[in-house]
Amino acid sequence: MLKIDVNVDMGESFGRYVLGNDEELMKYITSANVATGFHAGDPSVMEQTIKWAKQYDVAVGAHLGLPDKQGFGRRRMDITPEELRADTLYQLGAIDGVLKVYGMKMQHVKPHGILYRMVSEDEKYIDTFLETIKEYDPNLFIMLPPNTPAFKKGLEMGLKMVGEALIDLSYDDEGNWVIERTKKARSPEDVAARAVSVAKEKKIATIGGKMIDIDAITVCIHGDAPNAVDEAKVVKETLSENGIEIANLFEIA
Repeated sequence: MLKIDVNVDMGESFGRYVLGNDEELMKYITSANVATGFHAGDPSVMEQTIKWAKQYDVAVGAHLGLPDKQGFGRRRMDITPEELRADTLYQLGAIDGVLKVYGMKMQHVKPHGILYRMVSEDEKYIDTFLETIKEYDPNLFIMLPPNTPAFKKGLEMGLKMVGEALIDLSYDDEGNWVIERTKKARSPEDVAARAVSVAKEKKIATIGGKMIDIDAITVCIHGDAPNAVDEAKVVKETLSENGIEIANLFEIA
């Protein structure tokens, strides 16, 4: 039976400001990318999100971001490699501490927003990012776009690289995902069809109408989408109808 991981960015609320219906999303996914307090989230939100993940048997990963809450981590910052290393260690340690208290093991690391692109493609940051994770814990899965310089370098370093498809975002014909400053609603049926295409054919449609290759074993839904719960529910149902089981990375890799 085909298997694929369904991951969602969550834990992005802050104080009294609620973003996303995280508990409801937990019912339909296998991996949660939990904000570590830089681009979004706070300590209380992080702990509550992890408690829900344990309750619903969802694996947890660190969703690392730039220190830019106002821009939600989607604005590029010219940080130094040394700052990237320190920020990465700081965020990994924060979430790992909470997971330890609840008897859970961190499954993966996934950069958020523009940091996702910076550490995937920019030679200034690739080595620092990968080496820092390897030094912290070489057993962590690293979610990045396949066919990027960082993905190839990570494999060469013996790291557990996981190709990801962003099924609720658009791709251009060159395979670049299109960043949205404010997350837009997308048809749940369209998102689900893209998930099936990735799982069965290793392909995803572009805004130009092409079908491009994408070797991914995890698909992402963004928790800040207005209809994220509907998307996740339909994705899970549609995958099952097509003979595809959803499972976390521990179970797949």
